[in-house]
Amino acid sequence: MFFDSASRREVDALRFRVSQLERMVQELARRAGVDPSELADQASPVSARARELAGLGRTIEAIKVVREETGLGLAEAKRLVESL
Repeated sequence: MFFDSASRREVDALRFRVSQLERMVQELARRAGVDPSELADQASPVSARARELAGLGRTIEAIKVVREETGLGLAEAKRLVESL
């Protein structure tokens, strides 16, 4: 693997912290009366256009849109689109 044990621990700690922050945002949204689905739409780096293309099975076009909008590499954009 490309990570040594110190790097792996750091990544794990960051993932844990992100998870905590996501739960905190959800709780704050709940208290403010905000629909959680609205937050998910705003937090996603994937545009409505890319989601639409992916939903229509036009995966390659969706990947191209994601790459243009985010600057992600091909593999990262592909994973992101496939996760929709």
